[in-house]
Amino acid sequence: MAHKYKNIFFAAGVHPYEIDNYDEKILRQYLCDEKCVAVGECGLDYFRFKSELAEEIQKEKENQKKIFIAQLELAIEFKKPVIIHSREANHDTYEILHGYSKDLVGGVLHCFNASEHLLTLFEEGFYFGIGGVLTFKNAKKLVEILPKIPKDRLLLETDAPYLTPEPYRGKRNEPLLTQFVANKMCEVLNLSRKELLEICFNNSEKLFFKGY
Repeated sequence: MAHKYKNIFFAAGVHPYEIDNYDEKILRQYLCDEKCVAVGECGLDYFRFKSELAEEIQKEKENQKKIFIAQLELAIEFKKPVIIHSREANHDTYEILHGYSKDLVGGVLHCFNASEHLLTLFEEGFYFGIGGVLTFKNAKKLVEILPKIPKDRLLLETDAPYLTPEPYRGKRNEPLLTQFVANKMCEVLNLSRKELLEICFNNSEKLFFKGY
């Protein structure tokens, strides 16, 4: 699809739930593609594990970190930004990204989880993806922390087909529905729709298309 349409690009990476299928050779082939603009989504997810045994959980965490680091190293090699997945793993995510940030060309914390700990990564070149969760009634923490994110680090995103914004929560998400996320961002940040979209567009250009 990316090669069929001029204005469509893609990212390539392995989600932490899929690390058993990680194949560096295949990933390298995708990263060599001229339409590939980022590595990811990749990262850590400690929300659910295959086993309830502490020893097995620790082993799975270590495997996730190993594959995450491998993809960060590929991002450095190919000079591409990273799209970060972090769920219930704020400390380890921060420690790993902090260790690699000086060599990365940038990245975005996908579906930013309102972590004060991860928020400091804006100082190290990271952006923050805001999606449908912002519109949820229980998203008070994200609403509170959103104004603390520098505007030149904000991105508007979808996690389609998941995390559909209100008033369509529970249905299949589509890129078209990011308009409802944008509306909520404008409300929280006291920005006009034009101002917000211009900010997010410029930020996405800087992150994904610098030197493209």
